[in-house]
Amino acid sequence: MDKLKKILRGITITLFVVVILVVVYFSFINKDTKYYFDEALRVDPNYKWVLNDLSKSVEDYDIYKYQDSVYNTLVENYNKKKPDINNPMVIVDPYGISPQTALLMFKTKKDESVTITIKGKHNDDITRTFEKSKDHIIPIYGLYGGYDNSVIVKTESGSNKTLNIKIDKVCSDAVDKNNNVINVSEINDSSNSDGNFYFGTSSYTTSSIAYDNYGEVRWYLNLEYSRGITVLKNGNLLLSSYSKGPNTLSSGGLVEVDMFGRTIHEYYIDSGYHHDAFEMENGNLLILSSNNKSNTVFDTVLEIDQDAKIVNQYDIKSIFDEIDPSIATIPSWAWVNSVYFDNNTSSLIVSLRNLNSIVSIDANAKKINWILGDKKYLSDSFNDYLLNGIGDNFVYPLGQHSINFTDGNLSIFDNGYDAYKEESMPCSTVVEMPSYARIYKINHNNKTAELIWSYGGKEYSSYNMSSFNYTNDNHKLINFGWHISNAGLSVDYCNQFNNSQFESFIIELDQNDNILNKLHLRNSKIEVAKTNIYSNNNNYKPSYAKISITNKIEPTVLSLEEANEYMNLPQLMYPLNTNNGFLDMTLALANTHDIDVVLISSNGHAYKYRVRSKGESTQKPIYYSDLPRGKYHVFVVDNEDKYDTLQYIEIN
Repeated sequence: MDKLKKILRGITITLFVVVILVVVYFSFINKDTKYYFDEALRVDPNYKWVLNDLSKSVEDYDIYKYQDSVYNTLVENYNKKKPDINNPMVIVDPYGISPQTALLMFKTKKDESVTITIKGKHNDDITRTFEKSKDHIIPIYGLYGGYDNSVIVKTESGSNKTLNIKIDKVCSDAVDKNNNVINVSEINDSSNSDGNFYFGTSSYTTSSIAYDNYGEVRWYLNLEYSRGITVLKNGNLLLSSYSKGPNTLSSGGLVEVDMFGRTIHEYYIDSGYHHDAFEMENGNLLILSSNNKSNTVFDTVLEIDQDAKIVNQYDIKSIFDEIDPSIATIPSWAWVNSVYFDNNTSSLIVSLRNLNSIVSIDANAKKINWILGDKKYLSDSFNDYLLNGIGDNFVYPLGQHSINFTDGNLSIFDNGYDAYKEESMPCSTVVEMPSYARIYKINHNNKTAELIWSYGGKEYSSYNMSSFNYTNDNHKLINFGWHISNAGLSVDYCNQFNNSQFESFIIELDQNDNILNKLHLRNSKIEVAKTNIYSNNNNYKPSYAKISITNKIEPTVLSLEEANEYMNLPQLMYPLNTNNGFLDMTLALANTHDIDVVLISSNGHAYKYRVRSKGESTQKPIYYSDLPRGKYHVFVVDNEDKYDTLQYIEIN
């Protein structure tokens, strides 16, 4: 009996193994029969007509999936090789975005901490001790470009290794036209910054970059993120995304990146993003945008949560219209370029460049508290809100940017350029207009403003962009970011979008206004902030990027009968673009028509999206990655005319 039981048990085990092998074979080996197990590849007989040999795939470069696959491959190799401190894995620029970084990976036999020291050229080493672990996946930031970097690695138990990490690439902003390294103009602080760098953004060339005290480039991204830069509380950077916005001066949203350039969180804003963003204490973001339903631009502030849900919308035009409905004479009447939230007074403070004014708005009532600006730029209807300038040296700001507000002190960058007229003039004239970092003492109750501090002059003339921020140790950090260079002086029309005409001065002052550092750099800088390149001492543990979308288009599910209406249509190859799971039409279509996009899969799924309604100025992109898996063929409806685009997208 026992022998029979053993035989039956053996037969059962054998049959089980055979079944497993068959499933594995059909699921992973024999691709021709995979559709029996994979719903995405199944063809519904009722939708077989969708298949067309002439159709072409619209390839989607999904950076989220790419960066995830890169990291997963590194971890797989790490687990196979089991590298130790004597033969560690060192991967330079793991995602191909941040050339002056590397990832260090090795194992130890027990949990222990690891200390790294990145040797500086000027006795300014960066030293960090990382958390205890057996698996050490350590980010190496702040390397020099075009240099053989020395990195010392020590374990808690006493093992050590000196690594040579050569970075071949040299950032274009690191050298002048003769390939000479650009140095600081003045340095009075030779102390070790230990990774505290000047991070800046520019509209052109290298868009995100960091310099040390000595003017050496220690970090940059090679993706063209531009506009403002916001250092988040977690140490990551919030930058303008490079997705298309509703107009040429807006992007499609914002992207949070780590120092490797890896996307952590991307916010898609249907009304676009421009200029500036601010992180509130509750984690929400204030972002500068526009109102898609308005005939004006750059005059809306959105408060969004971490899911990009709009918590509050501040339509600056509507707030001003309640006082004087004739205020907006041109689409860019206000040109809001900076935003700050004052928790003490629950006030939104915004810079209205084209009115040469700063405005405080009650965040709850959405009413104006006060306005700092010359009354000649506003009608008499605003007289009750205007602050009176006091003191012998008082001046009103012109074309200002970069506002901060603390304990009644309003800090601004005063460009000195009258943005109200926006007159075209040669650069030789503009360079005569002095620019200053300024601090005003605001007394709301008495309706007064006193100019209590200024720094700048003609030598730092910077008629556009630029910034005035504070460091963590309360030093003043001034970015004269749009100074006209010698190359720009002969230009008849001073064009802010031609970067070869501009250079920048970055100046850090201590609490007694002594110059600590003064960097004279080629190319413009929109904004500069000082922060440490290391936000924590944890092992590197990235997560898959989060995607948040404001006013996401929800599709209408089509029945089989409705889907069949798209059979045998005229064929018209619309230009389609896909990026990171979004589908967008690049063809400009008349705004007198309703435009729909229909996605129909051969496995029986059909969806209709309204990408633009009649009268709207912009087309909305479709986020399709959350649809069921499959191959979707794309159809377009222009008013009532339906077309087969002969293109398809795949969702895996």
